[in-house]
Amino acid sequence: MEVFLHHVPADLNRHGFKRELQPFMKTLRIQDFICEKPRKKRFGTITFLHVDDAERFLQAHGEKPNPLLGGFKSNLKLMGVSVCCKSSRYPPKPFALRTLEHEAQERAKGHRERPEESVVFEMQQYSCGRCDFVGEQLTYNPEVQWSARGTIKFKTRSMIVNVIPDCRIRIPLSTIVSLIYSTDGTLTVTLSDVPFFFKVIGTSYNPLGIESSRVRLSNLGNGHDQIVGQCLVYQFKVSVVDFRANIEKLKDWEITIYRYNLTTARPLLCSQAVSVEFHKLLSELAECTRNRSVPFGILFQLQALAQNAYLHPTTSSKLAEGLRKRFAEDKAAGRDPITVDGMRKLCNMIGWPFPGDDPRVYEVDFLVATLEENHREIQDGFAYREGLHENTVNMTKVHRVNVTPTRITLHGPEMEPQNRILRKFPNHHKYFIRVQFCDENGEDLLFNANVDYKDIFGRFKDIMTRGIQIAGRTYNFLGFSHSSLRSRAVWFSSPFVDDNGHMQTYFSIVSAIGKFSHITSPARCAARIGQAFTETPFMVPLEKHGVLVSTIPDLTSPDGSRVFSDGVGAISREVVASIWADIPLKRGNPTCFQIRLGGAKGMLAADSRLRTAVIQIRPSMIKFDSEDMKNLEICNMASRPYPMVLNRQVIKILEDMGASKDWFFQMQNEELTRLQSITVSTDKTARFLKDKSVAECIGLYRLYRQCYWTRLNYKKDGFLRAIVEAVVLRELRLLKHKARIPVKKGMTLYGVIDETGFLQEGEVYVTFDRMEGRYAAPPGPGHILVTRSPALHCGDIQRAQNVIPPEDHPLRYHRNCIVFSQKGSRDLPSKLSGGDLDGDLYHVIWDPELESVETFAPADYPRPTSIDIGRDVRVDDMAAFFVEFMRSDILGMIAIRHMVMADQAASGTRDTSCRLLAGLHSKAVDFSKTGIPVNMEDMPRVNRYRPDFLAPGPQTRLYNKSKIGLEQHVSHANYGDDDDDADVEEPYRYYKSEKILGKLYRAIDEQSIWRKHVLSESETDEEFFWNSVIDDCLRRCKSLPRTPREEHLDEAKRIRAAYEDAIISAMDTYSDHPTKPISELEVVIGSIINRRGVQTRRQRDRSNKLHEEFDRIATWITSIMRRQEIEDPDPNGLELSLACLYHGIQGSDSGHRKEVYGELKSFRVVAACALLAELDHRDKADPKNCFTM
Repeated sequence: MEVFLHHVPADLNRHGFKRELQPFMKTLRIQDFICEKPRKKRFGTITFLHVDDAERFLQAHGEKPNPLLGGFKSNLKLMGVSVCCKSSRYPPKPFALRTLEHEAQERAKGHRERPEESVVFEMQQYSCGRCDFVGEQLTYNPEVQWSARGTIKFKTRSMIVNVIPDCRIRIPLSTIVSLIYSTDGTLTVTLSDVPFFFKVIGTSYNPLGIESSRVRLSNLGNGHDQIVGQCLVYQFKVSVVDFRANIEKLKDWEITIYRYNLTTARPLLCSQAVSVEFHKLLSELAECTRNRSVPFGILFQLQALAQNAYLHPTTSSKLAEGLRKRFAEDKAAGRDPITVDGMRKLCNMIGWPFPGDDPRVYEVDFLVATLEENHREIQDGFAYREGLHENTVNMTKVHRVNVTPTRITLHGPEMEPQNRILRKFPNHHKYFIRVQFCDENGEDLLFNANVDYKDIFGRFKDIMTRGIQIAGRTYNFLGFSHSSLRSRAVWFSSPFVDDNGHMQTYFSIVSAIGKFSHITSPARCAARIGQAFTETPFMVPLEKHGVLVSTIPDLTSPDGSRVFSDGVGAISREVVASIWADIPLKRGNPTCFQIRLGGAKGMLAADSRLRTAVIQIRPSMIKFDSEDMKNLEICNMASRPYPMVLNRQVIKILEDMGASKDWFFQMQNEELTRLQSITVSTDKTARFLKDKSVAECIGLYRLYRQCYWTRLNYKKDGFLRAIVEAVVLRELRLLKHKARIPVKKGMTLYGVIDETGFLQEGEVYVTFDRMEGRYAAPPGPGHILVTRSPALHCGDIQRAQNVIPPEDHPLRYHRNCIVFSQKGSRDLPSKLSGGDLDGDLYHVIWDPELESVETFAPADYPRPTSIDIGRDVRVDDMAAFFVEFMRSDILGMIAIRHMVMADQAASGTRDTSCRLLAGLHSKAVDFSKTGIPVNMEDMPRVNRYRPDFLAPGPQTRLYNKSKIGLEQHVSHANYGDDDDDADVEEPYRYYKSEKILGKLYRAIDEQSIWRKHVLSESETDEEFFWNSVIDDCLRRCKSLPRTPREEHLDEAKRIRAAYEDAIISAMDTYSDHPTKPISELEVVIGSIINRRGVQTRRQRDRSNKLHEEFDRIATWITSIMRRQEIEDPDPNGLELSLACLYHGIQGSDSGHRKEVYGELKSFRVVAACALLAELDHRDKADPKNCFTM
């Protein structure tokens, strides 16, 4: 039932409206109700789930007849205003009732949200500064102070500081390193990141829910902008009323809290303001660059130490002076100088000053001594580190810079895949930096209707135009690839003189790429230049292999209106063989390659009819004219097929096409059964890890298989247990929260064209490798379904006829691809969400259960036009477009709104609003090339009720950096992390979806499966486990000594140091967060764990790179252990692997590095896998000396 209220205070928002009503509802014991109130209107409604609740409310507070004056009189006051209530003329909104029903059912099941907790202090003043030691005393030095009153509220996820009259500071609790308090009412908070600053726009400061919006700020004024990035300590003077009681409450929270009488004074160390000292440091570093007294890589690290707030600028300056002298001495004496790796390791060893610390560890003498110790360790193990850090034809070291709303931080150098520009200047990579624009926590700045980011994007544009100063060099905008645009990353460069003595600037670098003067669209020009910045891990020199490049015409429809061969060319078998010779063996023998060649981009597919070393490109592949045609750059290749998994968009369209719900449940149940059985048998565990390619580079599955053979419980080792639990939980959460259901009779493949003309209209040819029987056999002749992601239009799934060419036909030479026909009036790829053949992946399903589904007419959007500025595009035009793209990209919002509306509409994806959203989504995809964003006014309106399958789930937790857990409570459904604040409206309520996605979602009880089938509570006994592994290995090979020789143990120590330094570097590099590393566990499994359940787009991209990075690290280290880096196999490989395992069982680092990164445990796992691989090798080579299990 719905109740109507009028004369409601106009400025009261929905959240405040509910809060004012809450005491009355509590008195009447009413739980199930929803409040609605339009902005700036004087009326509102209450929807009650139960009619008797509504009637009791009206009986108590409904308007009463006024016999004296006539009409009715109010029986309810909100904020002192008389409000009239009566039964509404309209029935309750269906989705409001469904939401209330769903919440009541969840409450009855005990699925409660995490209770909101808060601790409140009354603030009297606050300041920002640093904590440093003066003698033995830890001292706080305020740099900027504000005499302003307000409140400090500690909530579930954030510390909210509301400053009168209009300022708000949000500090995520996860960024609080320590909270020091003293009984006089002082709270001193040391942070790992800069807080989020807002200006509240409203009638006045009012915590009761007055309608307001917020402006995101880059600083708090009063000189704060000069020190905001280098001063991460905030001190608050608060009222002593209830101070002790509040502190006692906070002690139960996950915050490091400590009582200490912190001296507040200006330390001798900081005789000058931080900003002054920092600019002095920059001048000194610039002088070192000019006179070349210190290598630039070292100067970069020295600036990072101060700029990232690791050290006070004065300390960094003194350290720079000490290193300048040291380098001069080393040069005179002919000694090896301190390396960048030694400096980076120093950063990892510097902690945040805290009471009880030894003050000497923050002094220059100690830092220099630590650097020298790092240097000796690195030099001692140089042979083991060289392969991890040296540039190759595929990978190179690049410095990285993060630009946030408040500061610029420096990181790296880190290994990055090569691109055309970096290959062109192999000795000048220090003149290029990769710049990431992100929020303080490393995530994207996401669109929020309640927050104005104008000032922040203005700051970003200023940096894009003005450049970034690093140790005397000015780095300016250079360009970005399409993928880096999506991830908000861009390349900057500094002018330099190349190996030929030519000065290289933006203009010379870009002009060498190709000719762009004819392009008058900033977005399109940036996209074309960006082809040179695409990551191309592999490169084949064409002249070396005698390859001829020619141009052939495109294949079109009879009327010429459709280009069937859009983005795909041909390559001869001879060139394919040359590529195979230049790529790693594990890449197999692909026949399709995603490439860049001069101004051309797209796919090259093998054509066995071509007899000479030739590459044939088409006009549709050529995006600009270029003379740089020396190298074939390979972005990706069809080395293997990708298993087909459904997603929520495809499932919804299939449901609308008439697919049986039993088909979906059958596949989901099969996957659930498989996941539940993985931890039951170690043999299944080993197969699962192998199928998921977890640490495949070291053969991790071998260790689990060995445990199965020897009946050894791998769960005795906490790290091996955590690997399995993390991967199973990842798959379980993808299944529930993303509906990533594997399709056995399905595959995901690159699309190419039939050059021969064999296939008729509507026909395709699907071919792929079975990968040692992992996948079902390719489909035979018959109907199949083809689609691609993202699929939003109901016609984005189409039916095709699979045809098998004769055995000797040229098409049979193809592998791991779907071949499309060149015949008909319209090409099939264009019907599938506007696909083409320049590298798109296509999903293929040939399950007979879907034989009878109905297909719908495909979308046919007009070819998009680009913004034309009517003149040559300048560098500032492209920089402005990059910032505009960050501001206006709402692709994700459109996709979510489409899912909501498709669930609520009776006709699903066929609904008019869904079709409109599909068109807007297509426009948003093209935004990166057209420069034309989606107008928010064009978006169809949606209510604020969402289907339950979009609700957040319980959070994933990592304990002690390695043990994984699933919390009992879900994260608060009504607030995002940016809105952990009582003044913010409730964005979403969730109802029980009766469509297939809702049913599939509710069929998975992740908590039950986690506790019953995945989580192991048994005690660990790591010493017993690893001793048992060693004993088993010794039994397998009689020639192995029980105790490794001393020289092998010494070598093992150096190998471990090199390995763990590389792992720590990966933990830093692949974290979203600028100061919080990911865990060692995430590095080994090659997947970043998102505590909210499923990965963000950036985390998925980084996980792919992380997987490759661990592969690179572990492959190199394993080759050293097994002596594979030596041309002639060394018989001591077995002994060295055993020595590494012995050493890996010993304890690792202590001190600050252990606090930040945890105790590293993967070295022994890598060593054990190397030992088992060596044993397997020896078993085959000399079966008399060893015996198998």
